[in-house]
Amino acid sequence: MSRRRLILMRHATAADGTGRDVDRPLTRRGLEEAHRVGERLREAGPLPDRVVASSARRCRETWQALSSGLAAEQRPAIAVEFDDRLYNASTGALLEALHDETVAEVLLVLGHNPGISLLALELGRANAEDETVLRDGFAPATLAVFDVSGAWQDLSASATRLERFERAK
Repeated sequence: MSRRRLILMRHATAADGTGRDVDRPLTRRGLEEAHRVGERLREAGPLPDRVVASSARRCRETWQALSSGLAAEQRPAIAVEFDDRLYNASTGALLEALHDETVAEVLLVLGHNPGISLLALELGRANAEDETVLRDGFAPATLAVFDVSGAWQDLSASATRLERFERAK
């Protein structure tokens, strides 16, 4: 079986809400953060072949800015799915979505706190150093890259190892 990678990412900095939470856009800073994350992934990898993201506006805009940093238009198509179930999803709902995955080699999951942060902590729990790094949580535009052994439906702390943890710069 080939090496699988999981990228967990929290959306970039969003505007304060005055209307419906799901409709909050990114700030200018958030757009810049997401673009820089895409540039770092383009330079250091891994490059996702599939993205599963919350349908919230701030996640859609994060993906759009991130993909421009990846120069995604110059790469093979990246399959993207915006899923209503991932809007403010719990760790259990995020794991369920991951367990449903069948084809991705490098999967980017783009969502919200606290679910993304708690899922990363859960996956890093098997290694004390990983758990310590992940304990501080995810500020906007933070990502964690995990090596994954086995199939997506078997994803658990014992099947993952934290490769990289990056906060927005």
